[in-house]
Amino acid sequence: MEIESVEAIPLRRDLDERFANAQKWIDSREYCLVRLTADDGTVGWGECWGPIAGNRELIEEYVAPRLRGRDPRDVERIHDDLVFELRSSFHSYVPASVVSGVDIALWDLRGRVLGEPISRLLGGHRRDEVRAYATGHFFPDVDSFDAIRESVVEEARGHVDAGFTALKNKIGLSRHFPYGVEEDVELVRAIREAVGDDVRLMTDANHGYGRAEALRVARELEALDVHFFEEPLPPEDLEGYAMLERRGPVAIAGGESWAFREEFDEVLDRGAASYLQPDLTSAGGITSTKRVVSAADARNLQVLPHVFGSAIALAASLQVLATIPGDPMFEFDRTPNPLREELPSEPIENDGMVVPVPDGPGIGIEIDPDTLDRFRADR
Repeated sequence: MEIESVEAIPLRRDLDERFANAQKWIDSREYCLVRLTADDGTVGWGECWGPIAGNRELIEEYVAPRLRGRDPRDVERIHDDLVFELRSSFHSYVPASVVSGVDIALWDLRGRVLGEPISRLLGGHRRDEVRAYATGHFFPDVDSFDAIRESVVEEARGHVDAGFTALKNKIGLSRHFPYGVEEDVELVRAIREAVGDDVRLMTDANHGYGRAEALRVARELEALDVHFFEEPLPPEDLEGYAMLERRGPVAIAGGESWAFREEFDEVLDRGAASYLQPDLTSAGGITSTKRVVSAADARNLQVLPHVFGSAIALAASLQVLATIPGDPMFEFDRTPNPLREELPSEPIENDGMVVPVPDGPGIGIEIDPDTLDRFRADR
């Protein structure tokens, strides 16, 4: 068996209303998908983090010639060969999102060839469903803090009514609004008061603070029983993360901006986070994520993959979550995203507080060809 074709498929959909976190305003959802086709016609799907530009060109012009003719069942060898060749070509830069999308597609293809879900191939299927937390509570494009607070509180109540028992909200208003840490903490307080003490609440700053601000916020979050404080600092400030872990009263989470086992090893060695959050579409795919899981488990730390993509990212993440030791949670993005809801033939949905792990081969879902054509950005 060998890989016959490698395609980068750009998808994009503009949103009716934009929303923000501490990093940026989001007015569209776009993805570069990877479609691998074997010589027997079997297809595997992957997804890259980030914008289409760059991902598409690297896959089409650099990766595709190196994959054609390879045996798609040699997933980890191809992963390592690709990382080595990219590092040799770009020296200080390995495009982790490209490696990730290709790796996910290879695992999907391997699972479909063998007729097994990826969770079974990873050797440690532990669960058929995963507790989910609703990610949302972004900043709406409004003119007052009261309107922002009202929006996120209403959204939080809706998630609880939909069966979720865990939520994650956004803070870091100062990048886009004339508000500071007091208003950030007030958003968390308002959600806590609205949903009660029995709901698990997490808070994500999207690396929006300096060290002093982050420590101040962490101390305020303790009183609100926040389960973890995600990405309080820029991802390169590992010393700052370690400081917050030592001095802050709230568990620190991070990982969506770190890639490959080597970067996570440094985080682990420094004691820089209590929860690791590799994103399959940016951390090096399923291969790198499972290596991070093993390294974290050896140090008795929990991995909670970051998820903010199309249905392909969701399905692949659920396959990995089925294998993670401990008590993992599935990050279930609830912001408007037609590519999350309409791309699979059967949508991924929560059943109360849990989301079932797809049990089909590979990532476990089928891609609807009409939806794929409708959202393609190159037609």
